[in-house]
Amino acid sequence: MVKIGVIGAGFMGSMHSQCYSLIPEVKLIGIADIRKEKAKELSEKFNCLAYDDGEKLLKNPEVDAVDICLPTFMHKEWVIKAANADKDILCEKPIALNLSEADEMVKTTQKAKVIFMVAQVIRFWPEYIKLKEILDKGELGKLSSLTLFRLSPTPTWGWKNWLTDPEKSGSALIDLHIHDTDYILYLLGKPTSIFSSGTKVKGGYTHIFTTFKYPEGVTIFTEGGWDFINNFPFTMAFTALFEKGIVEFNTRYEKPFVIYKEGKIDYPTLGEDIPRVTDSSGNISELGGYYNEIKYFVECVRKKKKPEIVTPEDARDSLDLVLKEMQSADKGEKICVS
Repeated sequence: MVKIGVIGAGFMGSMHSQCYSLIPEVKLIGIADIRKEKAKELSEKFNCLAYDDGEKLLKNPEVDAVDICLPTFMHKEWVIKAANADKDILCEKPIALNLSEADEMVKTTQKAKVIFMVAQVIRFWPEYIKLKEILDKGELGKLSSLTLFRLSPTPTWGWKNWLTDPEKSGSALIDLHIHDTDYILYLLGKPTSIFSSGTKVKGGYTHIFTTFKYPEGVTIFTEGGWDFINNFPFTMAFTALFEKGIVEFNTRYEKPFVIYKEGKIDYPTLGEDIPRVTDSSGNISELGGYYNEIKYFVECVRKKKKPEIVTPEDARDSLDLVLKEMQSADKGEKICVS
């Protein structure tokens, strides 16, 4: 039995808590939030303790691991506190807002010899897992190009509107778009070069366009933004063009995942083993990759095994690349990566 404590009772804290409650090998010990009413609301729902301070939860000897679902600007502080308390750690993405903080987090958790995983959830999303399988197995031949989109209404649902403050969230580039940047690294490794442009508001990019160049002529294009009005539907999508077919995913389609081959169209059903979400207040209403991700983290803790699907170094490299995208957009020029 893995005993978990969650720090942060917002949308992600709620989503993660729901995932833990569905895993038989987990006991949810407590949920902490400075908004005691939020912690109490979730704790009553999941039959665990409520804390008004994360440090009180860290002092509970029953807790094996903590899940840090706090705003990004708080990640370093609480990851270090958890490591010093000898707790294994899952931390929401992105790992941090800058590389010095990310490096300190990696170093501290290594020294403490605790498991540390950053929740880069797209690596666990069924449709993105399937695309990687198709690429790795060469089922449709070589990849020619890949286009990825992640578009959202302005995220006004965060605590004290922290998401729209670039100094706290890094804006859409670092908070939203990093999902696709991280997935590209997972899929293909580091590009040779990137070129970015976008819309900058109050010091942060609310909309970003990036072209990633790879050897052998492979081009990846991404668009990420959260400057849409409230009734615009959250959309994540990709189109992968291979030698022998096309793989497409779009959350706005009735059949969101499709594989086109010569003379044949397939609509595979994915993620049937993932439980359905009961309620949600954010931009994703399905447990999707969250459940896969949480289950994987629990297994790592249970077996005392370092995560391999996403390592702390992977999360640090994804941050490094989106910061290079920011540099490219700021300068209006191509940036060489590798």
